Amino acid sequence: MSMTTLRKLIIALAAVALAQTGVLAAMVIDRTLLLKNGREITLPIVPVDPRDLFRGEYVRLGYEINTVPGALLVGPPPAHNAAFYVTLEKNPQGGWTPVKVSAALPHEPNPNRIVLKGRSRFLTSMQVRYGIESYFVPEGQGKRLEELARERKMAARVAVDARGNAAIKGLIIDGVLQYEEPLF
Repeated sequence: MSMTTLRKLIIALAAVALAQTGVLAAMVIDRTLLLKNGREITLPIVPVDPRDLFRGEYVRLGYEINTVPGALLVGPPPAHNAAFYVTLEKNPQGGWTPVKVSAALPHEPNPNRIVLKGRSRFLTSMQVRYGIESYFVPEGQGKRLEELARERKMAARVAVDARGNAAIKGLIIDGVLQYEEPLF
């Protein structure tokens, strides 16, 4: 192999390694910015029965907003597992209620509304996943948190960015922040 060919191979490998590092860095930065700068909302957690032996200790979280009436859909229904947007409105009790579903990201100037991006299994009502349905916890804490969820004593502090992406910032138990997601 000539020196020129070897030099080109090394440059190509370095470029590939740099591109892969850049992609990973972008993912970390995107999540960090979401947690740091996203608008915060609190969602009450409803009980779910998780079972997954391969993912480690985590709590499966369910929310009232996971079930959205199909009548709220504006436009054509999303394809199975396709991304779409659910507009939530703050209710007088402080919780959030779905008021509209659309395929395109809506501009929502009302401060009492927020838009979450989700994925669906469309039926007469839509079962929506927002990407905030599981939260990894310290070893040994999962069972206790599942019980608190069944007793409806738990809520999630969620950060939402302008594109509707959501991430859990922490878990609230009996009104007190107990678990907080680190930025890194």
